[in-house]
Amino acid sequence: MKKLVRLLSNFKIIRWISLFFIKLNWIASRFWSHFKFKALVPNSGDSVCHHSVEIKYGENIIIGDGVAIGPNSCLGAKSKITIGNNVTLSRGVMVETAALNLSLDPPYKHYSKPIKIADGVWIDADCLILAGVTIGKNALIGAGTVITKDVEENAIIVGARNRNLKME
Repeated sequence: MKKLVRLLSNFKIIRWISLFFIKLNWIASRFWSHFKFKALVPNSGDSVCHHSVEIKYGENIIIGDGVAIGPNSCLGAKSKITIGNNVTLSRGVMVETAALNLSLDPPYKHYSKPIKIADGVWIDADCLILAGVTIGKNALIGAGTVITKDVEENAIIVGARNRNLKME
């Protein structure tokens, strides 16, 4: 079988046909991703979203123009999520408006608070944005950071303790 595959791969027409179908599959997946995103998030501008993104309560999400949402991200919008223009959410970013009220006795009840992400924000890979947070204009959130408090404009937030590199 290997010899047959090697023999056939030497013919340019077979290689062209294979590359054609690979490219056709790529184009079809891009279209599917776009239509899925527009169907789940009706209030989205001219933005792109990877097909593997998990969207919960898409009707509560407002997305501006020029937004890019990377693969394996999750937008959980029990409350409203507002994302401004020219925002980048890299691979694996989780934006979650819901949380558990730990001040009550078990079983814990859910609550949710809105999240606002302003224009020009870049949220790097594997970040977690939690309920009630506002991220200011042109802020940069470093990889793996958990955001539990508001972020100022033009801030660079990194690390487990949310160090602001602009302030140091």
